[in-house]
Amino acid sequence: MTLEGIDVEDASGAFIPELVEVECAVCGSRDYRVLLPDTLGNRPPVFGYKWTPEIRLCYRVVRCAGCGHAYSSPRLKNMFEHYVDTYDAGYLDNAPLRVATAENVLEKIREFVPSGRLLDVGCASGDFLEVARAFYDVEGLELSTWAVDISREKGLTVDAKLLEEKAQEGEQYDVITMWGVIEHLEHPEVEMKYVNQLLKPGGIACFWTGDSDSLFFKILGARWWYVLGQHIQYFSRKSIQTLLEKAGFEKLHDGIYPYVISYKYLAISLSRYRGVGALFSAVVAVLGLEDKTFVLRKPDEIFAIYQKRPIQ
Repeated sequence: MTLEGIDVEDASGAFIPELVEVECAVCGSRDYRVLLPDTLGNRPPVFGYKWTPEIRLCYRVVRCAGCGHAYSSPRLKNMFEHYVDTYDAGYLDNAPLRVATAENVLEKIREFVPSGRLLDVGCASGDFLEVARAFYDVEGLELSTWAVDISREKGLTVDAKLLEEKAQEGEQYDVITMWGVIEHLEHPEVEMKYVNQLLKPGGIACFWTGDSDSLFFKILGARWWYVLGQHIQYFSRKSIQTLLEKAGFEKLHDGIYPYVISYKYLAISLSRYRGVGALFSAVVAVLGLEDKTFVLRKPDEIFAIYQKRPIQ
């Protein structure tokens, strides 16, 4: 349940976005302890993934006293509406890395469901779908108009719809994927029920997100790379399992996401840490490793596959 916020205006009459206090999406508790202070105030976060100091500003992050799930509260109401106008040209530069990652991920998915219909939720510019269509009949959901247009130019079927709207159409799929999506959802407890509804009996749902119980978060705190203003859910392996079990799923696979990355992109990611990025970039340049790629398996990244439970 959402505790309603209030729309206000500043001294100049300018509109200030409405923030809402929310309860835990996993267990419904309103008891929490503060993990990270608010650094955004009454402003929307940066949407997109260009690494600037502003992208790290976030709403207050709390940890539920009931189940341990971490989430942002208070936060901007109806954040999903802001994704419609999201434009991130720099995102396209790393398409080859996402394609290579998709090839690794699909090896694991096909161990459970080798063929059928696949729906990628939050498909962005369609890199994963491009690879997956060699094995599945693929479709995507995406809110960004810019990304939808790019996906459709690739010949992909992508709709600018919410999960709720898609579920109402009555179609079902063998595989639903959500790569870096669940941490953006305002009400994942509701959305996962739509995912269940969209799956055929025995169908699987696949997720990639950060692990807020990881040593990285405990050490880095607000400097952890998953702490971004647009991320409002910080799952752990325990909390995502609790959420999905409530939504009618059972776990098939609990691993680490096999992300393919280049030394150049890793240097860009490390640039948020003063001195570290510059030193790493210099070493990479001297050794001529900028375009060399490798599989990065970080223990703070969850790669989970869940199966729709049969009706008892």
